[in-house]
Amino acid sequence: MKALRRTVKIRGALMRPQDLQTICDKCDRSRAHVNHTECSKLRQTEAAERRARENI
Repeated sequence: MKALRRTVKIRGALMRPQDLQTICDKCDRSRAHVNHTECSKLRQTEAAERRARENI
């Protein structure tokens, strides 16, 4: 049996598939099977540092 998929529309246009990575860039483990709170915190601090450097 073929699964039925709904088409997602945003503002009347079809939504493209998201380009998400399946492997974490910080710990090199699968994003679906591991808790990534530490990796998320690292990413947040890196982004804050990057924004601070850009605003100088």
